[in-house]
Amino acid sequence: MNYLLLPDFFAMSLLVGVLLAVRQRHRDREGLRLWIGGLMLILAECAAHIIYMLRDAPLPVHRAAHAIALDAYLLAGILFVFSAVPSLRGVPRRMLVVCTNSLPLLVMLAYYGVDGRKPAVYWGCIVIGAGVKMISCLRMRSWLHFAVLTILWGSIAYFVFEAQYRNAVYVSLALVYLLCAIAFYQSLPRSSRGSVAVIGGFAMWALCFALHPWISQKHPQWNDFAREVWDMQKFIITVGLLVVMLEDQLSSSEWLARHDELTGLPNRRHFDDRLHSLLVRAGLEHYSVSVFTLDLNGFKQVNDTLGHDAGDILLKAVAMSLATTAKPLGLVARQGGDEFSVVVAGADEMENQHIRRLLLEAVEEPVNLGPRYADRTVRVSASIGVAMFPLDAEEQGALMRLADQRMYQQKSLRDSLRRNRGSSERVAQLQSV
Repeated sequence: MNYLLLPDFFAMSLLVGVLLAVRQRHRDREGLRLWIGGLMLILAECAAHIIYMLRDAPLPVHRAAHAIALDAYLLAGILFVFSAVPSLRGVPRRMLVVCTNSLPLLVMLAYYGVDGRKPAVYWGCIVIGAGVKMISCLRMRSWLHFAVLTILWGSIAYFVFEAQYRNAVYVSLALVYLLCAIAFYQSLPRSSRGSVAVIGGFAMWALCFALHPWISQKHPQWNDFAREVWDMQKFIITVGLLVVMLEDQLSSSEWLARHDELTGLPNRRHFDDRLHSLLVRAGLEHYSVSVFTLDLNGFKQVNDTLGHDAGDILLKAVAMSLATTAKPLGLVARQGGDEFSVVVAGADEMENQHIRRLLLEAVEEPVNLGPRYADRTVRVSASIGVAMFPLDAEEQGALMRLADQRMYQQKSLRDSLRRNRGSSERVAQLQSV
């Protein structure tokens, strides 16, 4: 038994265990689950490889282990492609197409693994694979699938025609893992450092599969070195994935530190930083900066009568409407609760009145709460206070306080008018009696 293979097996088991432990924190849980499935198949290949290297193993066991190892590599590559391409796993028909096209290839790899060398079996797999390819590509009407599968089965047919069965098997695996590298290149963020390890690992793995027959036949003295490079790739791509997940988690934490989780709008911290930068620049270049503070009228009644979930739906709808309206003008942020702020650079008093009307119209758009609330429509309004730099105040804190004061004055005036209107209606009722 080659005991040097055991450390690889245990190290791979440890890495898979780490991924299983952190999978709940990853945003693309389905993609990560498929990735872990692929790595577990690679782990199965490691176990099969250990059995394959046993000198005292019976011939049937030796051949079965070889077949399992080859099929595990193929199935792992398919799962890796699914994990990298959400559009494939999101459409059951596409998943079925990929799996159906893989069956003849699985049979061919297993047959080679058990030391089968009858050309008729290989040609049978090729004919069935080509037939399935034509049917699936006609149904999907995808030139990309047609090109990929034509290259795959065309390459296999060429090597089978030359009676180079080992080349036929390993070139198919090389193409599958090259496809993995391309899929991850397109799906992983360009700024990610971990993506370099993932993409490079799959590309190197594809190269190892492609060169394996040539090295084994022409340069057997390089077999040990090639095997070490080959085995190294599973660790490179797994560590690369862990780095990608860490980068994703850090990016998500940085985003949450500066944005409101419910609405996706910038939060108070982000707004204060942006306002500070604008005021510094406005002071140097001598232009105005306007701060609008909005507080929703009627939100508490919706929250109290229909519940917090309805209130959240309303807040998200209002936030989206405000963001759409304010995006060409400036920055909109949620300060907390049902209070929002907007900052606009370069507007004069007349333009501020126009912006105020636009913001009111955005807030007052009717909101459908959805089927859960019997498609009930609710509507709120807003009290808005405006303060301008440098006309009203030159210091950031004073500017924000003044906008808040004017907003609360408007809200108090509105409430006072509502109370007076209610008193007048009651007096009129008494007089009529």
